[in-house]
Amino acid sequence: MATQLDLPEQFRRRIISAGGREWARWLDGLPEVVATLADRWGLSLGETFPLSYNYVVAAEREDGVALVLKIGPPVPSGGEGTAREALALRLAGPSAARVVDEDSDAGAILLVRSIPGTPLAAAWKEDDDAATEILGSAMLDFWQPTDPTCGLPPLGELEDAFEQFDRGPYGSAAASKDLVGQLADIASGVRDLRYASVTARRVFQELLADRAPNVLLHGDLHHDNVLADEGRGWVVIDPKGYFGDAGYDTAAMLYNPMPGFGAVSDPDAILRRRLAVMSHVTGIDRERLAAWGYVKAVLSMLWTLEEGGQLDGSDARMRVIGSLRELI
Repeated sequence: MATQLDLPEQFRRRIISAGGREWARWLDGLPEVVATLADRWGLSLGETFPLSYNYVVAAEREDGVALVLKIGPPVPSGGEGTAREALALRLAGPSAARVVDEDSDAGAILLVRSIPGTPLAAAWKEDDDAATEILGSAMLDFWQPTDPTCGLPPLGELEDAFEQFDRGPYGSAAASKDLVGQLADIASGVRDLRYASVTARRVFQELLADRAPNVLLHGDLHHDNVLADEGRGWVVIDPKGYFGDAGYDTAAMLYNPMPGFGAVSDPDAILRRRLAVMSHVTGIDRERLAAWGYVKAVLSMLWTLEEGGQLDGSDARMRVIGSLRELI
């Protein structure tokens, strides 16, 4: 018997918009998949977590162990799905969330739940230096030496995002818009992003050409992806899963948590402190951290457009892009 799921309408719209009919069919079949997995793994289901593109729900096993059931829509082989997440977590170091079981056919993974599970994003305003140190330590404990045989994609594949943007409606071909369109691009930040994309791609290529040692990368390691655990300290969740230069993983935290970071009175001062603290903790040169931060902030904006989001000229990431450009 299928489990009755109370799915937010916003989640339904996002899934159908992103994946069309295939993901709509996945959504229709989700209650039966959840019921089947709960029965197989002996789970009692609890509260649903905030949903983006995956169904994530608290669960408890018959022996009382607190768990998280995560089920994702179908993705192409090698895509950023739950199978890739599970592989990254299994290969990662001691700060990674622990995988209990998985069903790759169902796109499902079962994880040990962190208790209380409070994200680091809840504490950064009280002591940003301390939060940055926690992030740096979590990174060091997550990274593991690896090579191209690990089963995860190389960081270099992210360069495709620059190419896709350049060919899209906001790229170089769009620069010939009429005056009204050009003014709209200036107001929204699209024009600045267009220029920044060219620079970021060149910096990205230069960083990759340095051939830094390959490590297992999280891919999106920021304040919301590090949770408090009463037994383990701080636990890292939701990896994208790549391998490459460790500096890339230090980048997302520079402009997070969003949108709170954009509301602070002096983000540049926080940015400089974060670079100093992260460099001290990880041993990575501040200029290199700034370069990766610049690249990742630009990529994040490009992905926002790719997913149908709108740009805002006051976006914290655009402010960070401008500040970091002066440091590289």
